[in-house]
Amino acid sequence: MLTIQKLQEYGVNTKEGLSRCMNMEKFYFRMLGMGLKNDAFDKLEKALAAGNLEEAFEQAHAIKGVVGNLAITPIYKPISEMTEQLRSKEAVDYVTIYKPIKELRDKLVSEL
Repeated sequence: MLTIQKLQEYGVNTKEGLSRCMNMEKFYFRMLGMGLKNDAFDKLEKALAAGNLEEAFEQAHAIKGVVGNLAITPIYKPISEMTEQLRSKEAVDYVTIYKPIKELRDKLVSEL
Protein backbone atom coordinates (compact mmCIF):
# COMPACT_ATOMS: atom_id res chain seq x y z
CA MET A 1 0.00 0.00 0.00
CA LEU A 2 1.24 3.44 -0.91
CA THR A 3 1.78 5.78 2.03
CA ILE A 4 3.21 9.26 2.45
CA GLN A 5 6.42 7.71 3.80
CA LYS A 6 6.67 5.31 0.85
CA LEU A 7 6.14 8.19 -1.59
CA GLN A 8 8.92 10.10 0.15
CA GLU A 9 11.20 7.07 -0.21
CA TYR A 10 10.56 7.21 -3.97
CA GLY A 11 11.55 10.88 -3.93
CA VAL A 12 8.08 12.41 -4.19
CA ASN A 13 7.85 15.88 -2.65
CA THR A 14 4.80 15.04 -0.57
CA LYS A 15 4.91 18.30 1.34
CA GLU A 16 4.44 20.26 -1.89
CA GLY A 17 1.92 17.80 -3.30
CA LEU A 18 -0.16 17.82 -0.14
CA SER A 19 -0.10 21.62 0.04
CA ARG A 20 -1.61 21.73 -3.46
CA CYS A 21 -4.36 19.45 -2.18
CA MET A 22 -5.17 21.64 0.83
CA ASN A 23 -3.14 19.26 3.04
CA MET A 24 -5.89 16.69 2.70
CA GLU A 25 -4.12 13.33 2.50
CA LYS A 26 -7.13 11.40 1.23
CA PHE A 27 -7.69 13.96 -1.53
CA TYR A 28 -3.98 13.87 -2.44
CA PHE A 29 -4.06 10.09 -2.83
CA ARG A 30 -7.21 10.34 -4.93
CA MET A 31 -5.47 12.86 -7.19
CA LEU A 32 -2.37 10.65 -7.32
CA GLY A 33 -4.51 7.76 -8.51
CA MET A 34 -6.16 9.86 -11.18
CA GLY A 35 -2.86 11.37 -12.28
CA LEU A 36 -0.89 8.16 -12.42
CA LYS A 37 -3.69 6.33 -14.23
CA ASN A 38 -3.97 9.12 -16.82
CA ASP A 39 -4.19 7.63 -20.31
CA ALA A 40 -1.56 10.10 -21.52
CA PHE A 41 1.07 7.61 -20.29
CA ASP A 42 -0.22 4.91 -22.65
CA LYS A 43 -0.72 7.38 -25.49
CA LEU A 44 2.85 8.59 -25.06
CA GLU A 45 4.19 5.06 -25.19
CA LYS A 46 2.25 4.35 -28.41
CA ALA A 47 3.31 7.62 -30.02
CA LEU A 48 6.96 6.95 -29.21
CA ALA A 49 6.75 3.42 -30.60
CA ALA A 50 5.21 4.81 -33.79
CA GLY A 51 7.79 7.59 -34.03
CA ASN A 52 5.08 10.25 -33.88
CA LEU A 53 7.05 12.98 -32.13
CA GLU A 54 4.33 15.60 -32.35
CA GLU A 55 1.79 13.38 -30.57
CA ALA A 56 4.50 12.25 -28.14
CA PHE A 57 5.24 15.89 -27.30
CA GLU A 58 1.56 16.60 -26.59
CA GLN A 59 1.26 13.58 -24.29
CA ALA A 60 4.58 14.21 -22.51
CA HIS A 61 3.58 17.82 -21.95
CA ALA A 62 0.26 16.70 -20.44
CA ILE A 63 2.02 14.22 -18.15
CA LYS A 64 4.51 16.88 -17.10
CA GLY A 65 1.66 19.11 -15.93
CA VAL A 66 -0.09 16.37 -13.99
CA VAL A 67 2.97 14.98 -12.22
CA GLY A 68 4.29 18.48 -11.61
CA ASN A 69 1.10 19.52 -9.84
CA LEU A 70 1.26 16.38 -7.70
CA ALA A 71 5.00 16.87 -7.03
CA ILE A 72 5.92 13.40 -8.30
CA THR A 73 9.52 14.54 -8.70
CA PRO A 74 11.08 11.25 -9.86
CA ILE A 75 8.75 11.27 -12.86
CA TYR A 76 8.56 15.04 -13.29
CA LYS A 77 12.28 15.59 -13.85
CA PRO A 78 12.81 13.03 -16.63
CA ILE A 79 9.46 13.76 -18.33
CA SER A 80 10.34 17.48 -18.32
CA GLU A 81 13.63 16.73 -20.03
CA MET A 82 11.88 14.47 -22.54
CA THR A 83 9.26 17.15 -23.21
CA GLU A 84 11.96 19.66 -24.13
CA GLN A 85 13.76 17.11 -26.32
CA LEU A 86 10.50 16.36 -28.10
CA ARG A 87 9.75 20.06 -28.45
CA SER A 88 13.02 20.53 -30.34
CA LYS A 89 12.67 17.15 -32.09
CA GLU A 90 16.07 15.95 -30.92
CA ALA A 91 17.22 12.68 -32.43
CA VAL A 92 17.37 10.50 -29.31
CA ASP A 93 16.03 7.09 -28.31
CA TYR A 94 12.83 8.23 -26.63
CA VAL A 95 11.61 4.69 -25.98
CA THR A 96 14.70 4.03 -23.84
CA ILE A 97 14.27 7.33 -22.01
CA TYR A 98 10.60 6.57 -21.34
CA LYS A 99 11.17 3.05 -20.02
CA PRO A 100 12.21 3.98 -16.42
CA ILE A 101 9.44 6.60 -16.27
CA LYS A 102 6.86 3.96 -17.20
CA GLU A 103 8.34 1.42 -14.79
CA LEU A 104 8.10 3.84 -11.85
CA ARG A 105 4.60 4.91 -12.85
CA ASP A 106 3.48 1.27 -13.08
CA LYS A 107 5.06 0.50 -9.72
CA LEU A 108 3.30 3.42 -8.04
CA VAL A 109 -0.03 2.46 -9.64
CA SER A 110 0.33 -1.12 -8.43
CA GLU A 111 0.89 0.12 -4.88
CA LEU A 112 -2.05 2.53 -4.79
